[in-house]
Amino acid sequence: MSEQTKLILKIIGFIAIVIVLAWGIWAVFFRSPGASVVPYFGGQKTAGGGFPAVEVGPSGKVVDIGADVPVSLVPEQSAPPVEEKTPDAVASGGRTRADTITQSRAEYYTSTANGFNYYNLAEERFYRISRNGGEPVLLAGGKFPQVSDVAWSNSGDAGILSFPDGSNIYYNFATGERATLPPEAREFTFSPNDKQIAYEYMGQGVDDRWVVVAGANGEGRRVVQPIGREALNIKVDWSPNNQVVATYREPTSSLGEEVFLIGFSGENFLSLQTNGLGFEGKWSPKGKQILYSVYSEGTNYNPILHISGAEGDNVGLGNRSLRVQTWPDKCAFAGENTIYCAVPQLLEQGSGLFRELADASPDTIYKIDLVNNTSFPIAFPETENRNSFTIKRMSVSADQSELFFTDQIDGRIHRIRLR
Repeated sequence: MSEQTKLILKIIGFIAIVIVLAWGIWAVFFRSPGASVVPYFGGQKTAGGGFPAVEVGPSGKVVDIGADVPVSLVPEQSAPPVEEKTPDAVASGGRTRADTITQSRAEYYTSTANGFNYYNLAEERFYRISRNGGEPVLLAGGKFPQVSDVAWSNSGDAGILSFPDGSNIYYNFATGERATLPPEAREFTFSPNDKQIAYEYMGQGVDDRWVVVAGANGEGRRVVQPIGREALNIKVDWSPNNQVVATYREPTSSLGEEVFLIGFSGENFLSLQTNGLGFEGKWSPKGKQILYSVYSEGTNYNPILHISGAEGDNVGLGNRSLRVQTWPDKCAFAGENTIYCAVPQLLEQGSGLFRELADASPDTIYKIDLVNNTSFPIAFPETENRNSFTIKRMSVSADQSELFFTDQIDGRIHRIRLR
């Protein structure tokens, strides 16, 4: 082979190498995204060496993307937008819209025939607001600095205001009547007709501690039951049927307590036996039943609701667990046979002993049917700015169409529709 031929072959080889390198650089850096690196020599393209891609076209028509199909018939390849479900307007077991009634904290609120009474801590004034919200109306012209607790009358026209220095004042917001009650008095409750009150009188000596009944303004005081050293086990709570003024719990073992109903004249009522400790009770609207919670080792020392007869010979009748973990003051009766309760979604062990463990747990609202002995969740309340609530108190409208509650965090009154 001549030198000229060798030179020609070297030049041809060099050109071939340059072409291959140039194609490689184009394939790696400049080809269109998703294009095959393997050269295409005609015929029908397949995806990954398989059959031609098939998709659903307009109106459900199946089209072959590899065939000669007009571009307008090829569906978009992006995922359809996910439509987020809005909360239900009426409680039906899921996320439920809650409307906010008050724009500020509503401390010590109570439900009345005309709406809600509450204390505005920032302004140190009492207001009333309608069930539909709107502008609150002053209940009284003056200020009430540093109110620490309020025991409202059943009508909401009067209340007993307590203050940090231990002073207690009866105030009638309808008439303006004011009266000073003993600083040794605490745990106030009104009679069903609001003409009388009952309270614990805690004198300095053990022998000077009593359950006391008096007129609404404190006049006509008379003692009903000695307290002695049992203040922690006695709760003053006037029953709606006007038969009981307080309850007294006495541990019978490590597994239960006996609850005595205290009348006004030493009546010998039947007692109630519980299957747990830490009795906390709430009367039904007519006083025929009592809703209560107790805890035990078997419940991880968390409160479990029970219901029992509480009137006359029916005391203790039908005493049964409702299998719902919460406290009675987080519940509201809607008649004698229906209860709505705020139930913590998570209770740490020992919450019955240390209730503050549940202060941050969001609540689900349950409906309890006492006739059929069923309980089920009806609402996970939320607003535009909140997706959960830790409920402090609840009430139900007279026609049972709306439920109202205050939240542990913002303290405002909220409403959900039940129907």
